Amino acid sequence: MKKADDSTLKLVVLYLNGDSLTLQRVAPSNKDELIELRELDNQELTKFLVIDSSISFVAHKCAVYKLIDDLSNNNSDLTDIIDRSQQGQSLVQINASNIWLRKSALTPEQFQKLVREEDLLLENYKEPRLK
Repeated sequence: MKKADDSTLKLVVLYLNGDSLTLQRVAPSNKDELIELRELDNQELTKFLVIDSSISFVAHKCAVYKLIDDLSNNNSDLTDIIDRSQQGQSLVQINASNIWLRKSALTPEQFQKLVREEDLLLENYKEPRLK
């Protein structure tokens, strides 16, 4: 597995602001966050932080490309991402037109099934595509 350069390790920040949803990738703010992002990257994961919500979650590092594709290129208003954090193990649904985000608890069996399905789907997003 290729080790990431620290300058490429970014936190994905979603800003929910009234009638808009903005995505931004930001550098870690301190050493502890950099260490956390390194550990997550070694597991093919990244951290999402949602501003104006009490929600944060850990997802496959290619999920950001799926989110962008789902909400912009596929003209869809809704996307699903699996929260893979130890305490999470839930389904995160993001609706761009009504600007809401919801986490739904999953059973361990549902979680494992959805992770396998999402891993297969995210193979298409390993290399970011420009459209």
